[in-house]
Amino acid sequence: MRQKDDKTFAIALSNIAKDTMTLDDIDLLKSRIVSNENLEMMRDAIRIFRSNAEVDAYNTKVLASLNTEGTIANAYDFCVGDGLASTREKVSNNVKNLKTTETYGLPLKIDLKVGAKYMMTVNIDTEDGLVNGACGKLIMIDYGKLQKTNEAVPCRLWIKYNEEKTGRKTRANFQNVIRNRNIDLSLTPIEPVTRQINTRSTNFKVERKQFPVVPCEAITIYKSQGDTYEKVVVNLKKGMTRSELYVSCSRATKSSGLYLIDDFVPPKPPERNDAVAMMFKNMRSERMLKFSLEFPEESQEERFSIMFHNVQSLNKHISDIKSDKKFLSSSMISLVETWTKPSDNLEIEGFEIVHRRDCDDVRKPFGQIIYLKNDLKYENITERYEYSGKNHIEYSSIKIDDICIISVYNSPNSSFDILKRHINEAITISKGFCENTIVVGDFNINLKIKINNKFIEYMESFGLN
Repeated sequence: MRQKDDKTFAIALSNIAKDTMTLDDIDLLKSRIVSNENLEMMRDAIRIFRSNAEVDAYNTKVLASLNTEGTIANAYDFCVGDGLASTREKVSNNVKNLKTTETYGLPLKIDLKVGAKYMMTVNIDTEDGLVNGACGKLIMIDYGKLQKTNEAVPCRLWIKYNEEKTGRKTRANFQNVIRNRNIDLSLTPIEPVTRQINTRSTNFKVERKQFPVVPCEAITIYKSQGDTYEKVVVNLKKGMTRSELYVSCSRATKSSGLYLIDDFVPPKPPERNDAVAMMFKNMRSERMLKFSLEFPEESQEERFSIMFHNVQSLNKHISDIKSDKKFLSSSMISLVETWTKPSDNLEIEGFEIVHRRDCDDVRKPFGQIIYLKNDLKYENITERYEYSGKNHIEYSSIKIDDICIISVYNSPNSSFDILKRHINEAITISKGFCENTIVVGDFNINLKIKINNKFIEYMESFGLN
């Protein structure tokens, strides 16, 4: 609970959600109203707005007001493929007009100012806390020079994150640089990353190299969900819903850390389907927790279940799998990106290894293993992998009764044409042995992007759904 040290504030927030605000609750919230002039002293507070437009305007205003070292980080877009030069130019120009949400969180340009807050937009290292949404303050900028023009450009950012544990592993990896340059031990180095951007062109692909950050002096109410801050400034607007008011105000740990702009007006009674009000109503009325989903490990029914997972180092996570009821209750466990060598002991009690592909000498981000419950009969139908240049895809097909189960891993950089060729081959071969086919896999395709609907359409052409 965020407000564990401020019970009065916690009760007031709860009453906002339940539509039971008392006069004391209202007085408490009104006491947190401040003027814009007083807020100039609250530079370390996070601003919360309703709209993206308000957020962008405020971020631009703050960055312009900072009299500190600054620079612009321009993205580098590399268009690769064969075709007409005019088509290449058109593809490159189209990418420049895409929103950041369509470029895997990598902006076309970033206004960098020392002392400003920045938010991570890409999951760089989940175990290290360098994930989408991690916030911190930019303290220092390193520069390099372009070979062709000798122009100085930013090559590394040093950020002090709000949570000390964020970036701890990365800081350890840079300990020699930090020590030799006498850099603050709390600063985490962030370097540009490269992501392939989806385009409408089948001949050209665009790869963007950019820092995975955006300014975050302000964020939207939606983006703030789940976050916790010591100091929060909420811009109250007419029409603000009860849920929006509750979410934005409850980001603060104490009432003394909450600052409201404009007049506080208690929200109207919640609608019948108001999410927050319904949540509190259910909490009061339900005497016991009821799961809306049935967990496989708790089921007494006889069933065949498949657990597929991109494990990213089986040696590192095999103890987790051996202690996870969901995995152990499965009939089949299919894991990709195992990073294993032939000498690794990967046995799991109660299961038989029916397919395994390891790395040859150096552990790399590929490899596959399939476990099957000991009492199940099976037949290996086919397996294949391709690892050449940017294309990396591997699959296997196992027959159990009259069902062929195809497990696929496709790397983010593989072309769609290569993926189609292998999918077609795997399904065609499997249909020669089985009446029914199941395909599971990590295809590394963002289905939220409309152009990638072609993948769904292609799979449906085989009668899959």
